[in-house]
Amino acid sequence: MELERSDRWAAIEKLLELKRRVEALESRLAGDNLGDWAPPLDVLDEGDAYRILIDVPGVKPEDLELAEEGRSITIAGVRHRPEGGRPVVGERPGGYFRRVLSLPEPIVPGKAQASLKLGVLEVVIPKKRGRSVPVE
Repeated sequence: MELERSDRWAAIEKLLELKRRVEALESRLAGDNLGDWAPPLDVLDEGDAYRILIDVPGVKPEDLELAEEGRSITIAGVRHRPEGGRPVVGERPGGYFRRVLSLPEPIVPGKAQASLKLGVLEVVIPKKRGRSVPVE
């Protein structure tokens, strides 16, 4: 018995949803994500600073939060799900997210700069350098 075309699409969509849920669970168990979804990100070492790029399309600047402490930075926010109507296909994740990143070197507190352009949050955080001590 061969599945009807619509039945095959429904089965594929269910498998994709299961895959997304497994990936979300793996991310939560890894300890860097606490939330409904985990936006992908890159952390770049630029010598004197770290640059973090995180994909958050559809998230408003007022729905984002950035916190720094020691070598850690927390990026959190919410992407609101569309209202009205009943979803027929729902592949875009929504809800709350929280990413906690532990950076290899300490950062300068209070000096992070963040901008949101075309759905990409860019955070630049200067590294904290030890001061030189003169020898007498």
